[in-house]
Amino acid sequence: MKMVSCRHVLGWLFGLIVLVVCLFTVWSLMLKLSTQSGRDVNEDVPCCGGYFMSLLWDTVLLAVFVLQHSGMSSDIWKRLLIRVGVDGLVHRPLYVICSCVILHLIIYHTSSLPGPLLWYFDVDECPKLWLAVFILHCLMWLVICAGAVAAKPMELIGLKQLYTADIQSEDIMQSKVQSRHVGVVAFLVILWVHMAMSVERFLLAMVWTFYLLFGHRTSPSAVYIVAETKSKQT
Repeated sequence: MKMVSCRHVLGWLFGLIVLVVCLFTVWSLMLKLSTQSGRDVNEDVPCCGGYFMSLLWDTVLLAVFVLQHSGMSSDIWKRLLIRVGVDGLVHRPLYVICSCVILHLIIYHTSSLPGPLLWYFDVDECPKLWLAVFILHCLMWLVICAGAVAAKPMELIGLKQLYTADIQSEDIMQSKVQSRHVGVVAFLVILWVHMAMSVERFLLAMVWTFYLLFGHRTSPSAVYIVAETKSKQT
């Protein structure tokens, strides 16, 4: 009977924790981006000091998100982990858990900027519009979830890599590229089609839109880099 190594046991435990945290983060993100609730419209011009401090805080959170995503998905970061002795197969779960932490900061700690909304449709006065937006968001989230399933979610979060290291990274990358374009369009619809566009949501939508269109790239997986490193050593 083949003995299960301590590495695989710890890897599976870590991977399952990442899976639970990832699912909870996705649910929280759905609620934040797609809740079409009413909001009191404040037409008062806010104080400059308090307004810019809140704006600076929101900008810092979004900057940390971009830096974390770009930095931890770069080949330099992956090779650095391998050189310092960190198992390259742990990279993907580590990347996912750090992304979830940053997203939770954005979801629960973004400052609400005072002042009037950029556009606003009252939910009680426009029930048909609310229903249309609600159905559209549901369809877009369904598209995103279907794309994630098609791209093999257990491999994307790094859980399958911890069990078997001989998966073909090219298959993962092909699935991610095929599902990314439709998922990006669906996510952009969720960001911009909303009953009430506040300034902080507009900032979030603008930063994530530019990042999705111009800043995000699909880089080689850690499994491929591990194999490449071993081939060079031999």
